Amino acid sequence: MAIILPSGFNITNVDPIDARFSVSDQAARLGFSAANVYEGLVVYQRDVNELYVLTDTGSYSSTGGWTLVGSGAGSTFMATGSVTASVNITGDIFIIRSGSYNPFTVSSTGLTTISGSATNLFLIKNASNQPVLTVSQSGIVTLATQSIDPTGTAPNGAIYFTSSSFYIGLD
Repeated sequence: MAIILPSGFNITNVDPIDARFSVSDQAARLGFSAANVYEGLVVYQRDVNELYVLTDTGSYSSTGGWTLVGSGAGSTFMATGSVTASVNITGDIFIIRSGSYNPFTVSSTGLTTISGSATNLFLIKNASNQPVLTVSQSGIVTLATQSIDPTGTAPNGAIYFTSSSFYIGLD
């Protein structure tokens, strides 16, 4: 049952108003009682500097019940505002929008537009989190350099680099 207050709290210390808002580690985050969790509970985990939201109250005591929102000093996450995506059958068929800015658009003609101020407009990484394909702001396309020569011929249409060789698969 909710308690109705005629005015807000006036906090006079540096501790969070709710002890669940900031925990020391994963064990503390997964150690809440079932009576003290709710869908949407936001918890900051101090040992890894990550923010989590409880998305499945049935799995509150396992990592699968929590969704990572943001992490680390170099990462960002949305604290306010919104990002929307829309699908339409005419004009721009898919748009990711933040306010009035559209960083990613796919038009009905197939034109895909990616815009932004990041150093790299487009970046694909492999399972080891290493860049495989990069497109810079100035339009330079960089493919990852391979450490060994390919066995056999390069597949038709393929481009393959090593530190000393360049392979192109032709018909």
